[in-house]
Amino acid sequence: MPGLQREFGLAVIGCGAIGRIRAQLARDYPGIGWIGLCDIDAERGHKLQQDTGADFFTTDYAELIARPEVDATIIATTENDHTRPILAAVEQGHSLLIEKPLATNARESEQVLKAIEKARLDAVIGYTQRFRRRFLAVKERISTGEIGDVTGVVTRAFMNGAAPVVTLSRAANHRASLTPMVVSGTHSLDISMWLMAGKKPVSVFARSNDRVMSQYGTKDSTFGIWTMDDGTMFSMNISWALPLVWPGAVYGLEIGIVGTEGAIDIEDT
Repeated sequence: MPGLQREFGLAVIGCGAIGRIRAQLARDYPGIGWIGLCDIDAERGHKLQQDTGADFFTTDYAELIARPEVDATIIATTENDHTRPILAAVEQGHSLLIEKPLATNARESEQVLKAIEKARLDAVIGYTQRFRRRFLAVKERISTGEIGDVTGVVTRAFMNGAAPVVTLSRAANHRASLTPMVVSGTHSLDISMWLMAGKKPVSVFARSNDRVMSQYGTKDSTFGIWTMDDGTMFSMNISWALPLVWPGAVYGLEIGIVGTEGAIDIEDT
């Protein structure tokens, strides 16, 4: 009913590359009538405000989230700075878009998840792979039983070493928690669990090494084996220490899915 429609206010916490994309999209979306920005770098934040015509900017996320104009919040800070602004937005009753990962450790992830569930708010993590056509097509084929029941999944994610160096340069005091699995492997983990639909892990074994990226205080690669509750095997492997001359895209992902009646092989590079 037209009489019930209204524009809403949006807070964007973090004005880096992803925050810039979100703010630009918000500027062009007809349902948004007010945009507020926050970043600890005032110069960067004011530049984005100028580029998008945002209504408000501050370096204090609590000030922005408490504004009466705000109905929803986007968390686009660095990976290890999600928890406090999420909890502040939950306290205000905002709907949330949280860039991945939810948090960088299990304790904080559980803390914010429980807070969101208790408040019964709409919240989504920015796992954008789910909305891409190729993965939607694969999801449909699995859901309709085209390859039977899934019995095994294997993923391999490669990243040029330049990408993590940029990420780690923003977080000099928190590098130990910014591993390839936490920062980038989370995409392949989410898409694999989504495609396996309902299978739950009962055991996980993983190993990492750090021969190249140790100078930045993090790992090179993590390889893991998961066993699901129905016996399905899931092998998840990621390395973000590839040579700078590696010709692939920043993030190259391969997924193989084996079913009782067929298989699907995805090369997403």
